[in-house]
Formats: sequence, C-alpha cells, structure tokens
Amino acid sequence: MKKISTCLIALSLAASALAAGNYTNGIYLVNEDWFGHNSSTVNFYSYDADTIAYRVYQAANAANGYTLGNTTQYAALAGGNMYFCSKQNYGTTGGRLDVADAKTLVRKASISTIGSADTRAFLSITATKAYISTSAGVYTYDKSTNTVGPAIAGITGEVGNMVLVGDKVLAASNDKISVIDAVADTLVKTVAVSSLTTVFAVGGQAYAAANSSTWGAPGSSSTEHFLKLDATTCEPTDTLAVAMATQNTWFAWKNSNPAIDEQHQVLYYSPYEGCNFISKYDLASGTFTQQFITFDGSQQMYGNVVAFDPASGYIVAETFEGYSSQNYYLNIYKTDGTQVKSIKLASNYWFPSMVLFSPSEQVSTGVASTTAAGQVASVKYFNLQGMASDEPFDGINIKVITYTDGTKQSLKMVK
Repeated sequence: MKKISTCLIALSLAASALAAGNYTNGIYLVNEDWFGHNSSTVNFYSYDADTIAYRVYQAANAANGYTLGNTTQYAALAGGNMYFCSKQNYGTTGGRLDVADAKTLVRKASISTIGSADTRAFLSITATKAYISTSAGVYTYDKSTNTVGPAIAGITGEVGNMVLVGDKVLAASNDKISVIDAVADTLVKTVAVSSLTTVFAVGGQAYAAANSSTWGAPGSSSTEHFLKLDATTCEPTDTLAVAMATQNTWFAWKNSNPAIDEQHQVLYYSPYEGCNFISKYDLASGTFTQQFITFDGSQQMYGNVVAFDPASGYIVAETFEGYSSQNYYLNIYKTDGTQVKSIKLASNYWFPSMVLFSPSEQVSTGVASTTAAGQVASVKYFNLQGMASDEPFDGINIKVITYTDGTKQSLKMVK
C-alpha cells in the first residue's frame, strides 16, 4: 500500500508540474499542424505523468495570444531556451523564429522577418552567437539580444541542416556543403556532394548523407550512402554504402538528420517519406539493418521524426496513417528494438516535424553534476543501493553521463 501511495503522489506531482507549465523530463512534439487552418503547435509527453499535454506553447502564451509561425519545421534547445524555426510568420502572432524558455515555453522573442527569406534551421555556436539557415543563405544571430545579424557572404540559395565541428560549421544545401569559419563568420569553401541530404557529427567526426530518391523507396540506381569528411579539408574521405540513407527532403525541406546514439556510434532514421520502418546503421561496425523497427498496423513516417534520448536511452518516433488521416502515434522503443510504449494522440492533422527532449531536473548522486558541453564518453547507471552497471536497472536509476571534457551530468530515470 505504501508503494502504491508513493507512486500516486509522484504522478500527482508530475501532473501538477505539467499544469503549471514546467515541462521537464519529457518529449516535445513539434508540429507543422494543419496548414491553412492553424499555426504550428507543440505537444508534450511527460515520462513521469505518462500523459500528453496538447498545444502547450499556445497555452503558455495564452494571455498575449502568441502562437508559433506557419509550418514550423525545426526546433533547437540551447542555453535554457528553445528556438522554433518556421517557414513563414503566422500573421502578427507567430514569427519565422520564435524564442521561448525551454521549461515553461513562455515566449521571449519573435522575429517575423529574416532578410527576404524563409527560415529552415538553427544552430548554436557560442553562448551568444548562433546561425540561422534559410531559403536564401545563412544569417548570424545574437542570442544575448535576440537580433538577426548580417547574412554570411557567398552563401546563396536554400540551406538546411548545419553542424558545428571544431571551429567550422558545415551547412547542407541540395548538392553542396558550405564550410563556414565559425569565428570569423566567413565562407571558407564549398564541397560538392551530389544528392546531399544532411550533415551531422558523431564523436566529433563529421559526416554527410546522400540520397537521390526524393520520394518513395529508392530504386536500384539510386544514390544511397554516408560520407566521412576530413577534419581539415571537409572533403569526403570514405564512402559508407548502405541500401538506404537518410531521406532526401529538398522537394519540401524538412529536418533529415538521423537520430544519434553518441555512446555507441549508432544512427537511427526514416529512409524515405511514407516508409513504415526505422533503419539502423552502426558506424563502429559498419552494420546496416534496413527494417530495424517496423511500425504497427498502417503507421508510417511523415518526414523523419525520429530521435534518440540519451537520458532514458530510448528511440522515439512519431507516425501517422496517411495524409487524409487524423490518427497520429508516439512510439517509444528500447535500443534492441523492443517497444516500450505506443500512444495514440488526440485526433488532429498534426503533421509532426521534430521530437526533442526537454531539460531534465538533475539530482544529487554523490558525483559531480554539471551541465556538460562535450561529446559523450561513457554512461553508467546506479540503482538506489549505489550499485553501478552499463545497463539500466529495473526501477529507479541515476544515469551518470561523463563527457570528453571531463564534466558529468546525472539524471533520474525509471526503467
């Protein structure tokens, strides 16, 4: 009886936190929503309460009537804030870039105009500087004042995902990578990559992905591979052939970055629009599993809404049943492909764009608990008796993440 009462109290506290707008230890579901009918939206799944709260951004800003922009395709967490990138502004209530507190979602700033361009993605560079990719190049951004700076000279046309590797930013366009000096904010060079979909980094190593199939499953003649990029020149050095790489979304740009398990150097991704599975590529072993996870029933992917949560160790994906359906699902899996949970969302044309993981409340464990900026070096799990393991224990765990810069972060989780 005591154990049941404790669980009920914990759930009650979690529900109260949600009601108060304190969104921690959970998953943000960022949606395009129903174009022409609504602004974009954010839903929130709480690990603690095991419930979904809907349209939480609008709820947090109801007093002022603020919304997100039109067709929010990308969001990023940095320095306690969440940055939402929308293709266009939504009247006067939502911008091309909206900035909110990462835990409460209360709006801090909104920018409706970025040159003459539509927004694509956001990348934090330093505590005060970021880059915004757009349909017409890359702009600098001052996070301390929430103001857009000048565009980086020499970069034209649509730019999508970006990644910071050392002192360089690699920015993806349809058939090229723009290499930017992140200190001087200047274009260093361009690297031609045919059928480029995205750029990303694992353990400080930069990669590009190429896929010539822009819709549906690739054919036998399609380009499908990952490219390892040289740390100095950013030119491709090795081609990692796969049957299906990350999907090509340049026909209607969406985030195409794979979900990355840094500790194990594993990628998870949806290889094409409308597919009913998640593929897995193990960079360490070179092993590709095309249908690593297959969705139940008629579920399929809209875009590439797959992410890996380093705190819980879960793979998370949001699916739907087709363009004329209002049935959407949040699916959570272990890294062995076993399904942990599947939740059917409230009926609506959500059209998801990304899932992100909210800030977790850190807990005292007797080890240093600091916010770390380095790459993940190791992960250990401790039960309440202080026993350590490389895998989580059943029940409550303290997960300790050690980063390459020597700092540690500790999080509470339940298996």
